[in-house]
Amino acid sequence: MPQIERFAVGSIDCQIMPDGVAMYEPDGFAVGVPVDQINAALTARAQDNGQFAFPYNSLLIRAGGRIALVDTGMGAEAARHFGEPAGHLMDSLAASGITADQVDLVIISHAHLDHIGGLTVAGDGERIPVFTRARHYFGQAEWDFWTSADGLAQAPEELADAARAHLPPLRRAGLVELVNQETEVLPGVRLLPDSGHTPGHTVVALTSARDGALYLGDAVLDEANFAHPDWVSVYEWDPGMAVATRTALIEGAIAENRLLIAFHLAARGYAERADGGYRLRHVGAQVPAAP
Repeated sequence: MPQIERFAVGSIDCQIMPDGVAMYEPDGFAVGVPVDQINAALTARAQDNGQFAFPYNSLLIRAGGRIALVDTGMGAEAARHFGEPAGHLMDSLAASGITADQVDLVIISHAHLDHIGGLTVAGDGERIPVFTRARHYFGQAEWDFWTSADGLAQAPEELADAARAHLPPLRRAGLVELVNQETEVLPGVRLLPDSGHTPGHTVVALTSARDGALYLGDAVLDEANFAHPDWVSVYEWDPGMAVATRTALIEGAIAENRLLIAFHLAARGYAERADGGYRLRHVGAQVPAAP
């Protein structure tokens, strides 16, 4: 497992919680882009079998005397099912001395499998929430899409199956909080609706004193999206909106000097304009591409 990295945004304490990595085919990362260009952009992630290893990194936040977890990874069960070296979030939490019942808030950037797979575990005849004390925050549009027959019918089956498995148990347990506008959930921690990747995708803004950061979820899928902000994956719900959202977030982060963190980024850093696009100036550790 990659090393758990701890850093501060003013008085807000943060830790990267590695869930592992998963393998992806290059043609799914950038629709319509020649594979040789994709391969060149993703060289650091290349595996011998022609696939690319993408890290899965949740974020743990301590603010105002409370603990929030942003995204829950693939979950151990799904990782075993798909044969991916992921599903290790609980190991990372344990290594940090955190138990599930210490988490006060769970924030879900969006309801794709690799972000919600750790929400529940199999119980006696039904699935059981892992973070039983936590309020679980979703964008209203995100929740509505992934819990409706119409929304699920539009989604790839493996993503729809994950939503059917993990979301209803949270509702039955009365743990769900839905937001449809900018909302502060902890001191200095705000949820910002930024649709595009999914209908109700949400990013998390951290602000304390003069420091600021953005957890981008999947608004940026890889560092290559800084050099190529117009590349869109097969998983984008609205490709045009995804590009517009990504560009606006990067431009806003540059203007406000905000640290950027994302679920699949191998390193956190600051965006800079470069060669007609952007680049990420790294700070902190680089997460290994391969398990």
